[in-house]
Amino acid sequence: MADGGWYEDGEAVREAERARRVAWIGMSVVTGLFGAVVLTVAAVGLAVILALAYAMAVMD
Repeated sequence: MADGGWYEDGEAVREAERARRVAWIGMSVVTGLFGAVVLTVAAVGLAVILALAYAMAVMD
């Protein structure tokens, strides 16, 4: 069965572990970027709301 190819000596297991590690790192990066975008949008929205509230208070 073993012909000296890719599946010899647990190479498939090592490759699968590496693929899982890379996928986990990739998902972590994407999740972190998504969180940063959400926080940025929330901060900008809060700044706009506060600026409008301030402008309305000053107009009176």
